[in-house]
Amino acid sequence: MALFRVLVCLLVIAVSVNEAAHSLQKRSFVQLGCMGLFDRSKFTRLATICEDCFELYREPDIHTHCMSNCFKNNYFSKCVDALLLTNEQEELDNSVRQLYGRRK
Repeated sequence: MALFRVLVCLLVIAVSVNEAAHSLQKRSFVQLGCMGLFDRSKFTRLATICEDCFELYREPDIHTHCMSNCFKNNYFSKCVDALLLTNEQEELDNSVRQLYGRRK
């Protein structure tokens, strides 16, 4: 019975952490100026490129600049080049367009 309670508690904690992470991603999405459709996997993929770029160069502002304007900037493009991801450029551009959304 005690084992069951522990498992239930762990499950509740895991669900809570997952919901908090989703909420944080959604909030980051809006703060970056993204006005399109929120797709967690695409957002995470693009954010990971910016994180990897920061790890490569260790420049303090590169992560922020790379993600600015919902990834629609020259820093993001340069990071894609630096990380040798140009073979994925079309797919990444489509993801940026989807997250960025339409502007008036």
